Amino acid sequence: MVLAVSGCTEGSVADSVPGFISNDLSVTGRTNKFIVDAVSSYYLWESETNWNSYDKRDVLESNNDHWKFFDTFKYKDDKWSGLTNDIDGLFNIANNIATTYGYNLSFYKYPFANNNEVIAVILYVVPGSPAYNTGLKRGDIIVEMNGRKITVDNYASLVESSSLSLRCGVMNNEMTTIDILPETKHLTAVQMYEDPINAYRIIEKEGKKIGYLCYTGYQIESEKELIRIFTEFKSSGVSEVVLDLRYNSGGYAQTAQVLSSILAPETDVRNKHIYIVHEYNRLYGAYLESNGIAPNELFIDTLSVNMDLKRLYILTSDMTASASEATIVGLKSRLKLIQIGGTTMGKYCGGVLLSPKEMYGDEYKSYYSNFSNWGMYIMVYRFAGIDGGWFINGLAPNIIADEYRYDLKPFGDEDDPLLGRALADILNKPYVEKRSGEEQPKPFAILPETKPERGMIVTFPTQRLGIDGMVILPRKAINSPE
Repeated sequence: MVLAVSGCTEGSVADSVPGFISNDLSVTGRTNKFIVDAVSSYYLWESETNWNSYDKRDVLESNNDHWKFFDTFKYKDDKWSGLTNDIDGLFNIANNIATTYGYNLSFYKYPFANNNEVIAVILYVVPGSPAYNTGLKRGDIIVEMNGRKITVDNYASLVESSSLSLRCGVMNNEMTTIDILPETKHLTAVQMYEDPINAYRIIEKEGKKIGYLCYTGYQIESEKELIRIFTEFKSSGVSEVVLDLRYNSGGYAQTAQVLSSILAPETDVRNKHIYIVHEYNRLYGAYLESNGIAPNELFIDTLSVNMDLKRLYILTSDMTASASEATIVGLKSRLKLIQIGGTTMGKYCGGVLLSPKEMYGDEYKSYYSNFSNWGMYIMVYRFAGIDGGWFINGLAPNIIADEYRYDLKPFGDEDDPLLGRALADILNKPYVEKRSGEEQPKPFAILPETKPERGMIVTFPTQRLGIDGMVILPRKAINSPE
């Protein structure tokens, strides 16, 4: 199959190397052609575009705003694909490497004043981070920054600045005021790997051993530690697992496959049954079919640490997305899966990070040397469990539960409303509310206007991109009949 963009029609770009290279284009034209080449080859919704209209020199040369040019190809329901002029930085984000204070925040309008004041609640702190080292913890309420009130105009500095001073407050029992604490916390941002394994423990209750894990991102770097933790769970006789994914917005498909294979019934792992099913665009799908490659992920050999679960509890929220949702849909047809918390984000498609190097290969580096820093995060497939369904509206919980944002419990605390409901269900007991269930304040907007020079819209402040793997093939491999 040959794409229209690769052809040589009247007024089209003649490629010196069949399939992609156009040496007679300017850097602007080559950058735009990289966008066209990548999107027309791999994009999940490539069939929505009339590619003949883009196979024109004047189109490639006249579009100086590459972000705007990229957006012309985006499908109306695609909230995740984006372009960047700092592909190395985007790879760092994908690998949880960031210049950071090491906390994840939720912002609220100050509930006791009719003004622009904002407070920030710490959802979690990364172990070993500057925030962790200064004693900040989950549930702390930040009320002052650099000696000033936090407002709608300056709150982004809580994550974007290089250093700051903070003061926290405590909500009174009546939830009518916040009392400011005297201590000032001084933080300096550092570049670091943010460990996604936030907490784990074995809970022993009424003769049962329950393994709890809070996991905030599917990182390949964390796989060894995941194996170590579940080896400990298995050797300790853990029979029930509560997997806390409420703040896990995705990561690498490989790691989701590993973790899901650890949790799955042994027979599914031993027989390498289908874990999740992929659906690609017509071009890439035809390439896979012609080469006898099934578009599925299978459970992989984790038998030495496999938990052989028949039942699994997963804690979720609207921040649970992508690879986390793959874990849910991949396992719920294999075991009894009880989802507790809120409805997930509904990121039913997976993407790849793609730069000119991945697109064209090392042998043509001189061709793309002047735009090698450009790249994209692009949706390339949608996924589902073996029972089907694309869950575009998210995955609804079996048991609805909200955490109290002004009274957050440490991860693994049995008084946490989500974990508490899981424990009650495991022990076949009614759950007793620890609080009155008063109305929660709605989160303040956490998506400030994205500056164009950032190159890509990333959920603010620290939500991670879902990097759901696919083999990147040189474009000529899927364009040229062989």
